[in-house]
Amino acid sequence: MWIRERLPEGGEVEVAPGEAPRVFHTASAGESIEKIAFLYLSLSDIYLPRDFAERIRQANPKSRYVLKPGTRLAIPHIVSAPFAEGDAARLGWPADGVMRGVYLRGDTAAGPYFVGILDHMADRGMNAVVLDTKDTDGLLTYKSKVPVAVAAKATDAAPIRDLARAIRFAHDRGIRVIMRISCFHDESVARHRLDMSIRGNWGGALRIGWLDPGNELAHQYIVDLAKEAMDAGADEIQLDYVRYPVFGTKNADFHLKERNLTRVDVIRDFAREVHEVTRARHVPLSLDVFGVIALGKRVDIDILGQELSVLAPECEALSPMIYPSHYAKGFMGFDEPGAHPELIAVGTKGALEQVSNVPHAAIIRPWLQDMNWESPGFGPEYVRQEIKHAEASGSTGWLLWNPAQNYSDAFQVIPKTSKRLSEPQPSSSRPRGAKDPRSSGSRWSSRGTSGRGRA
Repeated sequence: MWIRERLPEGGEVEVAPGEAPRVFHTASAGESIEKIAFLYLSLSDIYLPRDFAERIRQANPKSRYVLKPGTRLAIPHIVSAPFAEGDAARLGWPADGVMRGVYLRGDTAAGPYFVGILDHMADRGMNAVVLDTKDTDGLLTYKSKVPVAVAAKATDAAPIRDLARAIRFAHDRGIRVIMRISCFHDESVARHRLDMSIRGNWGGALRIGWLDPGNELAHQYIVDLAKEAMDAGADEIQLDYVRYPVFGTKNADFHLKERNLTRVDVIRDFAREVHEVTRARHVPLSLDVFGVIALGKRVDIDILGQELSVLAPECEALSPMIYPSHYAKGFMGFDEPGAHPELIAVGTKGALEQVSNVPHAAIIRPWLQDMNWESPGFGPEYVRQEIKHAEASGSTGWLLWNPAQNYSDAFQVIPKTSKRLSEPQPSSSRPRGAKDPRSSGSRWSSRGTSGRGRA
């Protein structure tokens, strides 16, 4: 029996005909219910150890905080069936490729609100959550084993105890997990590994907290993190800060001339390198891009290295961050661009136009603003308008961004469904539910900026 193989020392299983298996634990000297909860947590359908400990206490009302050796405890809330691991655990994209989701930080995914947020999403037919692998500080959200991260002590304070288990709790609700990797903005590794950081024109490291987008060691680090996330069951890999820095680079030397490359070439080649790895595992790749890139201005493209028509064949989804509040005052004649959720339509249409003639082009799945920042009139109706403009303009799904992870405004206006819509799709050689690349409309192929804010 699969449960018996995973029991810690002191555990036992009783099986009666026609009944579910029952698990018991015999306490050893010094064990507490809290310690026992940690021992069995990976087999439990309760997310947090403190909540699991309380359920164990409720199932054993005569138990004490410090148990006598030999005390036999019933262990409730053990999962009823074997859980899939690795590639077998993956849900993949839904049949229509439409993902509607939110972003959550690592500490939120490790905390008491995670399951509640997932339930709110599932009740509304939302089917994707974006979790950080690492953010711009370079700190990992889970206990990574990638040597670069370990050596840089980037995993020491990781809040997520078990990434695969966190992913399983989302999957149990039909919600896909997109693992976001802040690529080249990485303060921890840039400080620890000067050989991976941007170089100054004097030959030394330029200490601005960025890795060199053209550095092969930096590329391999990102690839290793992507592999680790896929091993944990991630349904998609998302690359953020997959660009050149905007500020602090006056004296930078990116060694482009001697290699006869442009910034656009470097970012394209890096995306292609990661895509080869994710595609081999049948995992979609998405790229976050500056919202201003959707306007197609050459000056912004050349500075950032992000050109949508060039990147579109190198991934399955492009996500322009078209937050109205992040456009400069005066944009399109608006004194307060953040007061105009209709700007979502401008960014979505602009991105779609740039990839419209690209064979096997990525879908456009924009990031929408769910935060009250420089946005007079922001509230639930504002979010509803953003979603309406994105979908009416041809987006394939959308993602909501709130740095504080408070999505109450969105939950007020996204209606509940009578049935949770995000059901797992049957297995295939492509991402589950994705169209054949030869069919019309497919996206699973065989192969000084004026914008501000996150990218």
